[in-house]
Amino acid sequence: MRRALFAHLLMSVGVLSALFALLAVFDQSWEQVYGWLGISLIVQGIQSIWLPPVQSDETDSESLGQHDPIATVLAFCSTVLVPIVAMLHAGFLDGLAGVIVAALVILAALYRMAFQSSAAVSHFHGLPASWSVIGFYLHAFDATPPVAGVIIGLGIVLGLIPRNWPHPLHSEWWPTLTRAVAALWLAAAAITLVHGFPATPAAKTIFLAAIAYGLIVSTRISAAPPATPVV
Repeated sequence: MRRALFAHLLMSVGVLSALFALLAVFDQSWEQVYGWLGISLIVQGIQSIWLPPVQSDETDSESLGQHDPIATVLAFCSTVLVPIVAMLHAGFLDGLAGVIVAALVILAALYRMAFQSSAAVSHFHGLPASWSVIGFYLHAFDATPPVAGVIIGLGIVLGLIPRNWPHPLHSEWWPTLTRAVAALWLAAAAITLVHGFPATPAAKTIFLAAIAYGLIVSTRISAAPPATPVV
């Protein structure tokens, strides 16, 4: 029961962080936007460690935190809705075409959430809908609207293609190295937010290396997926 209460409180903090990120969007304070979204991401990471995914047939009080509806609200707001609004206000998605793309992103993310499994996972089936991370990359590399449109479109496609992607905290493939890469990425992201957009060349190198590493592990997973259920 205590763990369930902890999960409720933790997820509520994450939702409030998403709200503050949305307010920062209207001020076009992009470092603050992704700082607050980063807090929401960290909150979800803490929940993943403290209350790891459980089997869907578990209904005891210890498993309630994992099925907390607030967690679903947090995931949608912090990784989809707020980042997409930020992309619209930043000009990465412009005009009627931008609104249409934004709608497609939200519909694709809702499709993923509607059919995702609650079973234990060590990887994602399809690129996770972490549009907060994609939006961060667009600002970090100071992407032009055409380039941003291509990257966003690629994110939609990769999210729907049934390809396996590693979970940064629960991966069964090189777990120590995967967590180290995730930690290095978070450190570079934090420095970038303090320093301001766009990112420094060193930070950009780390961000690109993290993408390359993810692709390598994804190829390994897809070539020989384990028996662990996937999202």
